[in-house]
Amino acid sequence: MLREITIMMNGITAGLFGLASVLFLFMFRRNRLRVVLGVILAVYTVYFLKDILYMSTYVASHEYLYRMLLSIDNWAVPLYVIYAFEVLTPGRTTLLRMLLLFLPFPLMTVLYACWPEDWIFRMQVAFSSVFSGVCMCVVLWMTVRYRRCLKENRSDITHMDIRWVWVSIALFLPNLLLWTFLSTRIDYVMDSVYYLTLTVSWSIVAYNTYYYIPLTQGELKPDGSGADGPWHFAGKLKELTAGEYFIRSAHLTLTDLAAELGTNRTTLSNYLNQELGTTFYDYVNSRRLLEAEHLLSDRSVHYSTEHLAELSGFNSLSTFRRAFFKKHGLSPQQYRTKLFT
Repeated sequence: MLREITIMMNGITAGLFGLASVLFLFMFRRNRLRVVLGVILAVYTVYFLKDILYMSTYVASHEYLYRMLLSIDNWAVPLYVIYAFEVLTPGRTTLLRMLLLFLPFPLMTVLYACWPEDWIFRMQVAFSSVFSGVCMCVVLWMTVRYRRCLKENRSDITHMDIRWVWVSIALFLPNLLLWTFLSTRIDYVMDSVYYLTLTVSWSIVAYNTYYYIPLTQGELKPDGSGADGPWHFAGKLKELTAGEYFIRSAHLTLTDLAAELGTNRTTLSNYLNQELGTTFYDYVNSRRLLEAEHLLSDRSVHYSTEHLAELSGFNSLSTFRRAFFKKHGLSPQQYRTKLFT
C-alpha cells in the first residue's frame, strides 16, 4: 500500500514539474532566468521518472544499482545553487561556471561506477552535504548584499525583493536532510514526504520567478568616482524633498534622482549612506510616509488605504502598509483613530 502511494506521489510530482517546465520554456514570455528555471525543472522531471526504478524489487535488493541511482540523484544538488546565482548575479552565470559547479557530481558517479567501494559512496554523500551547506551560506550572504543594493537603487521594490529566497533555503535544507536519510535505507513514507516538500520548495521558486524583476547590470555596479563631498547637490535635494517630486515619481530610481541632481549614482548613494545614514529606498519612502501622515491628519477627508498609498506616491499597497507599520507600529487607519482620540 505504501509503495503504491509513493509511486502515485512520484507520478504527480513528475507531472507537475514537467508541466511547469513546459510553461517556463515555451508558454510564458521568456527571459534568461525563466529559461534557466525551465531547464532545471525539466531535469528534475527526468529524475522523478527515474525514481520509479527504486520501486523495483530487483533494484532495491541490488546494492550496486541502488547506489548508482542515488549517486545520480546527487547531480541535482547544484541545480538550486545555479538558479540562486542567476537570481543574485543576473547575466553572470556563464556556461563555464555552471559546469564547474556541476561536473564534480557526475565525476564522482563515474568513480563509484568504476570502483564500487562503500567509502567512495559515503564520500559522495558527505561531499554533497558539505557542498550544499557552504553554498547555502554563500547564497544567504549574497542575498543580504543584493537586498542592500536593491534598497540603494530603487524606491519601489515590488516583485524585486528577494526575501523569498530565504524561505526557499529554509525548505531546501529539510529536503537535503531527507535525501541523506533516504540514501541509507528504503522508506516509502519518507519518500512521499520528500516529494511533497520538494514540490512546495520549487513551487515557491517558480511563483516568484514568474513575477521577479531583477536589477540591471548598471545598478549592480558603481559608477563614477564616488568621491565624498562637498555635496553640491544637497541643497537641490532638500528642495525636491520639500516639494512633491518623490510623491509624483512612484517608480523613482537612484539613477533618475542622480540625473535630476546632476551627479552620479555612487556619489549620491555615498551621500545618503554617509551623511544621512539611510538608503535610497528608506529615504524616498520616509518622504512619502510624511505625506501619508499629513493626509491622515485631515479630519475633513477619509481616504481608503489604497487611495492613501496612491496619493502618497507608493506604487505598491503592500509596501505602503509594511513601511507605515514599521514606523508607527499601527495600520494607517489605526494611526488616524489614535490622532483624533
